[in-house]
Order: sequence, then C-alpha cells, then structure tokens
Amino acid sequence: MWKLDSQATKRTLLEILEGREVRTVYDVACGTGIDSLMLLEEGYRVVSTDALDHFFRKAMEVREKRPDLQEWQIGFGDWLDLKAAEVKHPTEGYDAILCIGNSFTTLPDFEGERKTHLKALFNFKDLLKVGGVLIIDHRNYDYAIANKVFPPRSHDSIYYNSDRTFNIKIELVEKGGRVVESVFKSDIDVSNSELENDPDIKLKKRGEKMVPTLELNDIPNVPHTLEGFTALLRSVFGDVAEHRVLPDFREKMSESEDFVPNYWVHVIVKS
Repeated sequence: MWKLDSQATKRTLLEILEGREVRTVYDVACGTGIDSLMLLEEGYRVVSTDALDHFFRKAMEVREKRPDLQEWQIGFGDWLDLKAAEVKHPTEGYDAILCIGNSFTTLPDFEGERKTHLKALFNFKDLLKVGGVLIIDHRNYDYAIANKVFPPRSHDSIYYNSDRTFNIKIELVEKGGRVVESVFKSDIDVSNSELENDPDIKLKKRGEKMVPTLELNDIPNVPHTLEGFTALLRSVFGDVAEHRVLPDFREKMSESEDFVPNYWVHVIVKS
C-alpha cells in the first residue's frame, strides 16, 4: 500500500534493473515487503531484511499466504552488520541493492563525521558483485532547509498512495547554525485498507469527517543534501563510478517544466 504505489516509479525502477540485466535483488529496507513482493512477482530473486521487527514480520505474514513464495528469504538485518543478517547472501554478491522510501535518512550518525553512514554504505557495496547497482534515495532536504517546508507537491508521493496523506509537517533541528536533523510528521488515512481495524489506529478529523488514521509522528531523519549525499557515495564507490541522480525516479524532465522533486534517487554502480 505504501511504497511503489506509483506505476511511473515502478516502471522506471524495472527499466533500471532490466537495463543492467539484474536477476538478484537485496531489499535492505523491506518494511512490510511491498517492494520485494512486486519484484518477486516480476520474476526477480529477492532477499529482504529490515531492522524493525514488526515490519519484516508483516512481510513474513505475506509470505505465509503465498505457497509460491516459500523460498523468499526475509529476516532481521542491521545495515552496520549485514553479513550477520538472518538470511543467506549469494557468495557472488547481488546484482542490485535497494534502499528507498527515504529509509537511509533514519540512520543516525552514531560515531560522528559521517562514519556511521559510510560504514553502512561500504556494507552495501561489499554485498554487490562488480557491476552491481545500488539504488538509494533521500528527500529533497535542500529545499526543506532553504524554505523550512517540504516542496509544494510533497503530498504527491512517488512511493505510496498520496491521496491518503494529510497533516504533513516538518521540524528542523539546528545546532551551531547548521541543520542537523529533521523531524517528519504526517497522518495517513487508512480507510478501506488492511490497517483500518488495527488496534493502534485512531480516528482523526480530515476535512469535514473523521477517518481511521495511522499517525507517523516524530520520525527523526538526517537531512542529507544532494551534494552531501553524492559526496558520501563517491567516498565509497569512487569518483569514477557510474552515477546518476533521478528526480522523483524520472529519467527525463523538460527544462521548461516547473518541477521541484520530493526525492533524489541515486543509481550508482560498483566498479
């Protein structure tokens, strides 16, 4: 329901994978398994992990209902120690690693000086085969930092059914005159979904009516800028690595188009 709900986003992702003749994919931020399931149904061999127990267990529940997907590996995976993840990695490495949905920004820099982020990215690279591709994204924090709000169409998510999202807010935390953290808050209308009767769902007012609501409150993120995150990736993959940045998973964009992306999607290849 939440990620890759956009057919345009799905189409671009599949074109990237097909263009590199990808067969094996490691979804390192699988959440409830929506993206992984889509890729499995497209014929890819997918391994899925998440650091949040309640997320990957939801993915396991999906697998239990699908006899055709019993070989789908799902388990706990810490980006700082992925080789100890509760799955079996291919000895030759993966063709592709997927980390989307602004997931990477939720990793704090525990050690400072970007050391934690570099360690996670090196771990991603280590599990890729030569020629393998990392697809990873982050929100357009450049715009958020400059304007103290997300882009005008931030409710038009490229990943989930954005018609359900309301009450979107961002709080920026500054230290020494520099923005060091953003706190994202929003509500999601889960009417007529599998979450509608979940005990954690509350009724909140949306417009003129009350709707069952999933509250996404106080989610802290590291506000990676486009330049800063590009530098991180190049520190790991090298300056000569093939690297593209797609605004909102768009391959092409008219120069005359009045468009501010919500996400920057990095596609970088291990050489």
